[in-house]
Amino acid sequence: MNLTLYLLREAVTTFEELKTASGYEILQPSADLPFPCLAWIQANKPKAPRWSAWLGSAFDIQSFELANQSNSFVLFLDVDGRIFATTFGHGFNALERNLIEPDFGLKVVLNKVDPNALDTMDTRRVDRVSRQRRTHLNVGRGVNDFDISTDTDWIRAVSGRPLDKSFARKLAGSDSLKLPLDCTVSELGEHCRGLLATYRKKDYKKNFDFIDHLRPLKPKDPLIAELEDKLNALLAARDQEQVSIAFPEMPDESFTRWRVSSQRRYMHYDDLGLEHIYDFLNAHPDLPVEPHKIGLTGMDSEGMSLTQRDSLHFYLVAQLELRRATYVLSLGQWFKVDKDYITQVRQRVRCIQDITHTFPLPEWSAAFKDESEYNQHVGQNKQWLILDAKFFYPEKPQGKVEICDLLSPELDFIHVKDMKDSATLSHLFSQGSVSARLLRTDAAYS
Repeated sequence: MNLTLYLLREAVTTFEELKTASGYEILQPSADLPFPCLAWIQANKPKAPRWSAWLGSAFDIQSFELANQSNSFVLFLDVDGRIFATTFGHGFNALERNLIEPDFGLKVVLNKVDPNALDTMDTRRVDRVSRQRRTHLNVGRGVNDFDISTDTDWIRAVSGRPLDKSFARKLAGSDSLKLPLDCTVSELGEHCRGLLATYRKKDYKKNFDFIDHLRPLKPKDPLIAELEDKLNALLAARDQEQVSIAFPEMPDESFTRWRVSSQRRYMHYDDLGLEHIYDFLNAHPDLPVEPHKIGLTGMDSEGMSLTQRDSLHFYLVAQLELRRATYVLSLGQWFKVDKDYITQVRQRVRCIQDITHTFPLPEWSAAFKDESEYNQHVGQNKQWLILDAKFFYPEKPQGKVEICDLLSPELDFIHVKDMKDSATLSHLFSQGSVSARLLRTDAAYS
């Protein structure tokens, strides 16, 4: 049986703390189980297809009584004082995200996986422009083959083959853990006990220590209240620089509509971005600007909810400075960026030669609408060759490469970017390093 398992946060200690999801009813086990459990079931939930009304104007379909049906199940089990959940159908939507232990599945996988047998990796670059990417390799490989930056990309999910083939044929982990388990319901508790022990191990640090560069603050940390106040102030000011929206998982094409709601008021949008949140708040100025009290629901083309009503807080990404430290909000948690990691980055930056005074450039003023206008101005003013948006195509199939934006008579390669966020800065350095590498290795380039 292919199972999806979740571990609830340590603060959740009893089933009484779990509020039965709307549309579900409690189901009692028909046999004695070796572990305390709670089961929810939602059976034969009918809903008329959204397209039926549209087609009904041209076809007689009333007699068919068209209705889509779905069945869902959630099983909670108490193992050694920790509560696990396994879901079937759309049961995962019944779980409250804020009760789920983050990275449970990821830690289990990284503690068990063969570091050279990874096949899929989901990453998120935490920034105002948050890039999410899924990379799949047809043959298992190590982290380096996924072409990610372990300095800036946050690994959210990994799948691969474990070192111990008797453990499972394949593992996939993020907050949840997906694996094939050859067991009965009665035996599931013992497997969860073993998975809990695996989750608590630190074996992953040998090959994947970089995933700890971002460490979550403890729920009772007093800094969280200060960070939340700063976040609310940014939202009230309609900030678009330090705050952005990022989907909790890879965007799904079946999500075609979003419902934004608060205090029984709601609006629907065909897409979801920070501008839609601000539009909703502007339309309801009496509502408090508190992301925990604003709900988001993903819907399909039939108008059926594909997600639980999650709080806006879970979708927000923010990067704030507080007391000389950097904090990042992602997936509803505040992370303190590792001081050693920041120190390493700053040391690397200090090693870069500063040529501001020896290689002066005109000031980038508000008169320039974009990078292209600035490059045209500098090129004409200094009589430099303008290579902006002009590409070189290597003989090997590596795609097109932008040589540089400006080329001086002394053959200085100059790359230009409007510094809006760290993602733009990362792109700037990437362009420069690719161009420099080709200059040294490709005769046609030079």
